[in-house]
Amino acid sequence: MGLFAPWFLAGLAGLALPLYLHLLKRQTTKPKPVSSLMFFESRTQSSTRHRRLRYFLLLALRLLVLLLLILAFANPFVNRNAAAIASNRLVLLVVDNSFSMRAGTRLADAKIAAMGVLSGKGAARAQVGAFGSQLHLMTQPVEDQSALRAAVQAIEPGDGHGNFGELARAVRAMAESVHTPIELHLFSDMQRGDMAASFSDLTLPANVTLVAHAAVSKAQPNWTVESVDAPGQVWGKDLKPIHVQAVIAGYGTPAAQRTVSLVVNGKVTATKAVTVPANGRTTVEFPALEVPYGFNRCEVKIDSADGFAADDLHRFAVERSDPQKALFIHNYGDTRSPLYVGTALAAAAQSAFIVESINASEAADRQLSNYAFAVLSDVNTVPSLLENSLNVYVKAGGSLFIAAGTSAGARSTIPVFGGRIIETRDYSRVPDR
Repeated sequence: MGLFAPWFLAGLAGLALPLYLHLLKRQTTKPKPVSSLMFFESRTQSSTRHRRLRYFLLLALRLLVLLLLILAFANPFVNRNAAAIASNRLVLLVVDNSFSMRAGTRLADAKIAAMGVLSGKGAARAQVGAFGSQLHLMTQPVEDQSALRAAVQAIEPGDGHGNFGELARAVRAMAESVHTPIELHLFSDMQRGDMAASFSDLTLPANVTLVAHAAVSKAQPNWTVESVDAPGQVWGKDLKPIHVQAVIAGYGTPAAQRTVSLVVNGKVTATKAVTVPANGRTTVEFPALEVPYGFNRCEVKIDSADGFAADDLHRFAVERSDPQKALFIHNYGDTRSPLYVGTALAAAAQSAFIVESINASEAADRQLSNYAFAVLSDVNTVPSLLENSLNVYVKAGGSLFIAAGTSAGARSTIPVFGGRIIETRDYSRVPDR
């Protein structure tokens, strides 16, 4: 038992007032002389014992009223026994099923530990959840042991990245609706990368008690294919060499040599041996990637040397297709613009486009939908048939690049685009400019 406001107990000094009134401030009567007693009515006088009992009862009632008033202001409380508290609390069991829990027997060990907590929860209600990038509740708050155990056994490993900040946010939202104490049991490998950006994101409400159960006793060494840099699409047959670059990293590992393989459609096409420094990373490069036409399933993998085999390979897809055609429309006799644009496109994106160059008077009969995009390069005049075709092409979702150069000075509007040319200015050339 306790008191929230014990300073109100100072009011107990007020109990002295009834004591004073009853014991010290007794009313006394002085005898007075009278001439005759014949006019007085005879009656039986109560005994002193009865009067004293009545006085003590009145005193006790006054003291009791004051005592109850003082205790009401002191706000007393009573600590309930452990059995009563246990029956009102909610035991929340959260099992981490993020990608890292696939290593070894981490998930199985976490489930065994959760079963042990369920066995000792007593009469309290419990709820089971799986925790990856988000908290997924598997049951409602129930007391049924069989349903809770089945939910724990049903948790499967996931591919998400754990986030303790998201778990804390979900528990805070749950605490707003569940007003009983929550006993949160977290079963995880406690990856440092799962921590939230700030400690404020990990704050739990006052009615939530966190009990952490580590699935691993010490860090296990792990080599992994951390990243792969490869093109997603290549064009044509005779291309520049396609480079594939991979980063091999070690976490909690000694210096070791790993064998790295490049696999295309299930067939190993290249193999290299690299030395990974202790707790470090190294880069391996495959200079030539050969893939047939269509989509190709590729992967970079290392020889399995730890208990976490799921990250020993990195998959990626590469599509090979023919280069797309682009239509370049220019003035008659203009040979410099097609050469410049064709050279620029050939130098970028591994020749993803083949430029077809044609003058404006011959472009009207082209089927523009066969081209990835079109370029209208500073033409003097645009035939009406060509302009209509370009308008239809653009409205259908086609891409058109318009270069307005010196020839635009003779026009009042930009073709297809429709923008007005308000003013033109001519600048003469000098030898050094």
